[in-house]
Amino acid sequence: MELELITPMPAPPARESFLKRLASWLLDRAAHTFQYDTAIWRYALVGVWIVCSTLLIIAALGMPTGIGVLFDCVLIVLLGVIVIGAAGVIGAYLLTLCYVPVPRLTLAVFGIAGAIMYKICDETDIGNPLSILMSASFALIGLLGGLIIGMIASRRIAVLVKVTLVITLTLTGLTFDKWPMNVQSAALPVTVIPSEDAGSAGVELLQADNPAEPGLYRVRSFTYGSGNDTHRDEFGSGVDLTSQSVDASTYIKRWNWLRHFFWGFDQQELPLNGRVWMPEEKGNYPLVLIVHGNHLMEQFSDGGYEYLGEMLASRGFIAVSVDENFLNYSFWGNIPNNDMKVRAWILLKHLQQIAVFSEQKDNPFYQEVNLQQVALIGHSRGGQAVAMAADRNKWFKDDKTLASMNGIHIQAVVGVAPTDTNVDKMKAELKDKYYLSLQGASDGDVDTFNGERQFIRTSFSPDSERFKATLYIGEANHSRFNTDWGTMDDSLPGGLLLRRSGMIPAEDQREIAKVYISAFLEAALYGKKEYEPLFSDYRTGLEWLPQASYINRYEDGSFLPLARMDEDYDKAKMSGGVKAKAENLQWSEEGAEDRDGNKKGSRGVVLQWKEEDGSFTLELPDTVGEQVAEADEDQQLIFSMTNLEQDLKDDDEGLDIPLPDIDVELKSEDGATVRLPLDEFKPVTPLPYTIFTRFPWLEKTIKNGKYKVPTEAVFQTYNLPFERFEEANPEFDPAELSQVTFYFTSTQGKVMMDDIGIGDEL
Repeated sequence: MELELITPMPAPPARESFLKRLASWLLDRAAHTFQYDTAIWRYALVGVWIVCSTLLIIAALGMPTGIGVLFDCVLIVLLGVIVIGAAGVIGAYLLTLCYVPVPRLTLAVFGIAGAIMYKICDETDIGNPLSILMSASFALIGLLGGLIIGMIASRRIAVLVKVTLVITLTLTGLTFDKWPMNVQSAALPVTVIPSEDAGSAGVELLQADNPAEPGLYRVRSFTYGSGNDTHRDEFGSGVDLTSQSVDASTYIKRWNWLRHFFWGFDQQELPLNGRVWMPEEKGNYPLVLIVHGNHLMEQFSDGGYEYLGEMLASRGFIAVSVDENFLNYSFWGNIPNNDMKVRAWILLKHLQQIAVFSEQKDNPFYQEVNLQQVALIGHSRGGQAVAMAADRNKWFKDDKTLASMNGIHIQAVVGVAPTDTNVDKMKAELKDKYYLSLQGASDGDVDTFNGERQFIRTSFSPDSERFKATLYIGEANHSRFNTDWGTMDDSLPGGLLLRRSGMIPAEDQREIAKVYISAFLEAALYGKKEYEPLFSDYRTGLEWLPQASYINRYEDGSFLPLARMDEDYDKAKMSGGVKAKAENLQWSEEGAEDRDGNKKGSRGVVLQWKEEDGSFTLELPDTVGEQVAEADEDQQLIFSMTNLEQDLKDDDEGLDIPLPDIDVELKSEDGATVRLPLDEFKPVTPLPYTIFTRFPWLEKTIKNGKYKVPTEAVFQTYNLPFERFEEANPEFDPAELSQVTFYFTSTQGKVMMDDIGIGDEL
């Protein structure tokens, strides 16, 4: 038997190495990366990218490089494409490795775009929860928008479905502001008095020319500067006068290298750049410096006061807008240390430079400048800087480079929406200086009335002819006082969340500034007393002022205080032996507070009542009547008051609190009395209630609750001439005034009164 030969089995093939098998698997998975990203999902991907790129462009406008808007926008979109594209592909591939059966590229792009949009939303300071919600909403809008466009473009979707989608989206967009979450609560209406009604209210309109109108002088303009400005020819190659740079290294120790790269200099060579408007005719004119505040340094601010400069020059002033842009904030270079101190120091250096110019023949300033009559105007941080410059010894007493300032006299200071922070643990205190501050109640940047703080810290020697005043404008914001700052009070993207409806037009806001600043300088530097009533009662200038709600506060050197509450904590004892008492109301002394709950620097008497017969009485010593009798001018009772109805609304949400009805009774030593309603002199002023943001649900969260309180205590000055009381009762003699009583006759209310006294009638 033959044996069958068995063919040997072939050896199994050698197994590939782990790395080769891994590489093969990775390549195989890569081929499936975009497996589920069909045409309709690619539309969705494009929608997300468009929304993200839009937000990136908005963000770029809020952090400019200074090269140009087009460059910034193109650059950030290009970077966005690179980051979103690269991260999207990587994310999609990672999802592929996990066998996740979804449109992977779309999902990855959705995630990375959402993260970018979260970072942009977070820059608006709305807080993490809202930033997450808003970025997710934007990403979803892009995703859904792209899907819908894809559906509309698809031939597989019925026409009826497409039409339904378009109608639904249109209605959603048109009614979005009517959704319950976006409905604004109604602000308290503020009484605006037309000029034709002022006369019927017993107010005499000023018989003077409109201070905002151009004057009789022809105006010439020019610039002075370093001659080396790399961004603006007017301070560079095209400068008219060359000024000396100044060394601020004593004060500034931190100067970012990017700031140096942008400007071409550091703190050792700060330029003195100024835009000048002055009369063409020969003369000896008061000098007015105007300085901006903190804005993005790449968006120059000094040209924004041309409307003031030209008007003032036509009325006989030399106006200079000072460039301090190099001290401003930059997204790329932050802000120099000690910037507030240097802002004031630079102003003093400009005054010294102009003094040098005024002694040089063939110089436009030669023998034209009255350095004994100098005024400083500052906006925002500049508003604090001008007060610091006027009180320079507090910060610069040992600075020997400022020795020549002893021959230059700052007479007047204007703060436009000023800041008021501690610098070296100190604040400016003005003595015998004219002071004016303007502020908008709708100011989304400096949201508290800091000018009232400086008002409180301004004082006069007895019988001084100088005065201090504030003007609070219900519908004005921060930025519109400067034409270069646009209309928003925050840089992008945060500025888009701030409300602009309900504000007065930018031209009207600047018209108010022109009226008040021009009248103030005419009174302070040219002695035109006819304008002074404007600062005590805005109604005297209603022929010149745009329609808005106004609140004035005023005090001059003739003021004799009867009741200031800052001297001690005994509420029954006031200044100069005056005694106080109250009946049928709650009575306390408290510090006046701003919107943020911070003390303003003075205390007032707080009166709250729930019946109709509450009263507050001041019993006066004999010396008061004697001083009234000895006065050269007609006298009047003066006091400042603010409504605190918001405190009552906090106790009972939605409670309709009436404006206080107040009668004022004066009594003379012989017992003669006369009682008149306060409304006969000036109605009680309602406070503006401001809605800052576009959406009510943002008010209490954005910027750590900066806007959560809709109003703050702002004092209105009331002037009650004694002659009106004498007309009502001829037996009453102001020279024998012995008692003042305030009767509160409305059903309920709460007010704070301060600075009760006697002064000259304007």
